[in-house]
Amino acid sequence: MPPLLQWSRRAALAPALFVLVCTVAARGAAQMAPAPSLQGAAAGTVAADADAAATAGDTARAVALLEGRVKVAPTDAPAWHYLGLLRWHLAGTGARIGIERNVKKMRLLSGADTALRLATQYAPDSTRYWLALVRFNLRGAYATVRVSARGQAENAMEAAERSNDRVNFAAAADARGASDWRRFEVVGNRAIGVSGMKVQVGPNANWQRQHARDYVETIARKIKPPTGDADFASARRYFEKAVAADSTNLTYARHLYMTYAAEKAWEPLAALAERRARQFPLDAQSRLVLGLAYHRLQREGDAQRAFDSAFALMDDTERARITRFTRVMRPRVRDRSLTSTDSVAFGKLPPAQQRGLEEMFWLMSDPLTLTAENEYRLEFWSRVVYADLRWSDEEMGYYGADSDRGEIYVRFGPPDEELTVSGNTNVTGVPVDNGATLVWAYDGGTVFFFDLSPAFGTARMAQGDRDYVERLIEAQPATFANIPATRLIDTIPVRVTRFRVGADSTDAVIAAALPLDSLLRGVELDRVPVDIDLRIFDQFVRVQGVESDQAAFARDSARGAMLRTWTRRLGPGINVVRVEAMQGDSRRAARAMSRLTPVAGTGFGMSDVLLGGRPTVREGATPRRWRDVAITANDGTFARGSAVGLLWELYEPTARDGRVNYHVEIAVERNERGGPLGAGIRLLDALGRAVGRAQASRDKFTIAFDRTAAATPVVVEYLTLEMADAPAGTYRLRVTLTDRATGTKTQRDTEFRLR
Repeated sequence: MPPLLQWSRRAALAPALFVLVCTVAARGAAQMAPAPSLQGAAAGTVAADADAAATAGDTARAVALLEGRVKVAPTDAPAWHYLGLLRWHLAGTGARIGIERNVKKMRLLSGADTALRLATQYAPDSTRYWLALVRFNLRGAYATVRVSARGQAENAMEAAERSNDRVNFAAAADARGASDWRRFEVVGNRAIGVSGMKVQVGPNANWQRQHARDYVETIARKIKPPTGDADFASARRYFEKAVAADSTNLTYARHLYMTYAAEKAWEPLAALAERRARQFPLDAQSRLVLGLAYHRLQREGDAQRAFDSAFALMDDTERARITRFTRVMRPRVRDRSLTSTDSVAFGKLPPAQQRGLEEMFWLMSDPLTLTAENEYRLEFWSRVVYADLRWSDEEMGYYGADSDRGEIYVRFGPPDEELTVSGNTNVTGVPVDNGATLVWAYDGGTVFFFDLSPAFGTARMAQGDRDYVERLIEAQPATFANIPATRLIDTIPVRVTRFRVGADSTDAVIAAALPLDSLLRGVELDRVPVDIDLRIFDQFVRVQGVESDQAAFARDSARGAMLRTWTRRLGPGINVVRVEAMQGDSRRAARAMSRLTPVAGTGFGMSDVLLGGRPTVREGATPRRWRDVAITANDGTFARGSAVGLLWELYEPTARDGRVNYHVEIAVERNERGGPLGAGIRLLDALGRAVGRAQASRDKFTIAFDRTAAATPVVVEYLTLEMADAPAGTYRLRVTLTDRATGTKTQRDTEFRLR
């Protein structure tokens, strides 16, 4: 079944012959389809006998009957028509006259061309015959052949008008519009290359691939006013006629939607889809288009509802095709330094694990959980729908999202610059006819090239560029940088410190620095409300904890970040912590996400290192666990010259004679080179006494000491690192603990910053 007609099997489809031709065209020669049923032959005629033979699978007899008939009755239009369809079928509808190297197929295609033309010559009032010839020529190898389909489509429209055949008139009008659209794709948005330069990629290129963006910006000049407007307007006019004549046909509707999507006319597209959704309540296609249009208009709630209603009308296969997660995964991983799962490995996982990974991906990608919708997932669905609207090919039977252009669009979104230049990029092969190169350029320097053939309606990735594109996709499988909401989201510095609680859970101290200055910027209120949200998800993407509140801040009081801390219990396995803040009036927001991998719940080990202010024992407490120590946790940012508090726990050290003995080594090193650490760095205990033996070099400080304590399952350590006149910058902190009884070591690395 042609693309998009599958979206609603309940909707009325095109007339029988139109479906016949499209269905046959959707199958390639490699897998021969059943012979077409030649509907319309009068009973008792040779054509009817040939129809019966073909239906039974005896196409050789059907062809022989028809060839015999046209020899004795050379003006028998039905016989010529049916003979043309059968020859086309036997050649394989994926074959193209003019470039097919198989002699048998060439003869069949040539014979089909002759037969279909003679049918229209002897029965010029038959819309069906004209339509069959149009479909055949639209698959021709030469541009001149494909362009000729335009006039034949007009003949089909005139024949349908004479017989008041609205259904076939719609098919003819759609074919006429498709011919204009194919011309527009090649001539639209033309640019002229200066100095005769041509796009060439691959081993024989006359310019280097890394200069591709320079070509777009400096060498190719767009023609103004834009080219192709007349073809665009003509295509839309004929698509409108097709929909008006047969509003039940989903293909005609898709073609009309396509014109609005191509010019980014989202309001008119939404209005058109809304009307069709009311007219055809079971039409999933109109709701998918609504989801696309609403999302582009930033009506995210409406977009979510539109997509949900569309998916509810689809069967599992159709819905899975639209939402297929592997579209934004790496197709394969050649670079073994990359640890992420590719689509091949993903396909081998059990279904439940696939669903879990997919949900985790979208959770981690969601710009804001404070909003009801996941804007990234809506963008993904919108890209698939747009690609299907723009580049699906009913004749060849493939969806636009699966085409070369569709794959790039789904992964990278709409290009920031789009133009076409003369000539194709094929420097090693022999092109069938002169085409054009479609250039997609993205901010940041990424450029893609596609070869366009005149009036053929398809574009293929430049052959010499495929290896480059594959490596690019491997490095960055997808990006959602085009979403406006992303550009308003700031980053929240966050630090999560974990302490062991039994064998299967941990306590987490979450410290976040909320950027109030950026959240409140531009809001004309004396007291500005800010929503603050903490959410914790487990490995099955289930919410395990939520804390949301709203605080009001004086607009003039926000000069920097506000520290906020939480303490939460985490379950086993992977946990995801999200911290968000949003100012509703300006839609400015900030977020932080931290994916916490499981840590050992038993045996010798240590907690993460909690950073904060100077630690002290809580009044009346004996420091048996970290909670007994008072420390103001922070995100790891300290004012220059201030003290850095350190707190950690040591687990299950080996006891000897009721005591535990362990060795501590602490190393501090600057990330930035080029200056000394400064003098006066010291490590102090709770009483302010210097601890350990220090060794210092220009950019590294190390201190070591031994500890002895009463034998307990958990030992709490809390110290203060005095940085004195250490310069501003980022520092690496490493704490290494060694069980002196066994020689077993454990260590934690972290970073902090002096500003």
